[in-house]
Amino acid sequence: MNDDKIEPIEISQIKDFVNDGRFDDAVQIIALYIGDATEEKYLDRLEDIIETLLTLHGGRTVLRFLIENLIIDIPSLLESLSKKDSVLRYTFLLLLKTICEKECDLFLPYSEDLLNSEDPNVREAALQLLIYMAGGEATIDDEVLIKVVLIRLSDDKEFIIEKAIQVLKAIGQRSPRLITKILTEYAKEISDIPENEDIKESIDQILKSIVSVDKIEAIVEEEIIKKETSEDEIEKLELRQEEKKEISLEKEESEILNKEFELKKKELEIKKRKLELVEKEKEIEEKVIQKKEEVLKLKEEILEKESEIGDQPEKKIPKKLKKKEEEIKDKEIELKKKDLEIKKKKLEIEEKEKELEEKEILEREKTLKLKEELMEKEKELSQVELELKQKSIEQKEQKIKDDERKRVEEELKKDAQKEEENKED
Repeated sequence: MNDDKIEPIEISQIKDFVNDGRFDDAVQIIALYIGDATEEKYLDRLEDIIETLLTLHGGRTVLRFLIENLIIDIPSLLESLSKKDSVLRYTFLLLLKTICEKECDLFLPYSEDLLNSEDPNVREAALQLLIYMAGGEATIDDEVLIKVVLIRLSDDKEFIIEKAIQVLKAIGQRSPRLITKILTEYAKEISDIPENEDIKESIDQILKSIVSVDKIEAIVEEEIIKKETSEDEIEKLELRQEEKKEISLEKEESEILNKEFELKKKELEIKKRKLELVEKEKEIEEKVIQKKEEVLKLKEEILEKESEIGDQPEKKIPKKLKKKEEEIKDKEIELKKKDLEIKKKKLEIEEKEKELEEKEILEREKTLKLKEELMEKEKELSQVELELKQKSIEQKEQKIKDDERKRVEEELKKDAQKEEENKED
């Protein structure tokens, strides 16, 4: 946000709401503020909002919600900006730098699709965001994503290849072993194809920037030793992997149970809150009834005074009557105010109940999602176990075949030796 600009009232309200911890209200204003913007003003408003939120305590939480719920749709924005001038695109990417470094999990899920985009500007933008993420707090160790970046070394655009090299170097600073393994394996795959000389040179350039030649050889040797491990060691490794997966599943199960426990606690809190609100409502209604009784009493007193006065001259009465009448009017105004307060309180109660119910639904959805993920992982584990057993059986069958072949060869050799001995005799 520029200092010479007059701060819009919406930005001031967003600041107030975030500072007061009213994140839902802040999100609503932001959605309206950017929702009714024209195409020309949209990016300016978005820039103001992101810059504002990044300076506020709790602002990153609001920004995370906006991106997660596609109120700020990063992929669509990059697609849109790719068709405009590059200055706007680079300005927007730079704006995302801090949030990429701190909250990279918001952007990683979109990275693969963006890297495979037909538009080279979108591919470049995705690679630039990955450079920011790799330089941030988290470590990127997703092999599938790294391989998608690696494929961009054969891109038809030179500026994409340069960006891909920068990404792999940046990731390699944190995970040299992983990058070395993936790059050396890929280099072997393409070694027989002469057209891939440029890719091999890029791979050498990346490897030299992150590890020394000695380290590269050590890592490659380590991988070869792993592949030549005996059957017993393989089985032990497989068992360890299975144990780790079981521990991971148990951990996830306990997390789900904790979530369910938290949900029950929240349900009890909601019920308690509802009871408290009902009690407050009753208290207010009782106060209103008391006020009405007081007004009725005053009216009765005035009627009594009027009957006592009878034929007395009107000039002596007015002041007392006026005073009583004014008191009644004041009381009536107070009653109206109280009625309005009750209506307002009821509306607030209804809003709070809806908010609590929505939060409860969200928590339940999260729990269900966790359960679904757990079931999927259990299926995957069963599949992996079957594959491991199949692999073990195949290895044993192969060993039996090899042993049998060796035995037959030895017998043939013995028979051949006997024949030669018989000929000599």
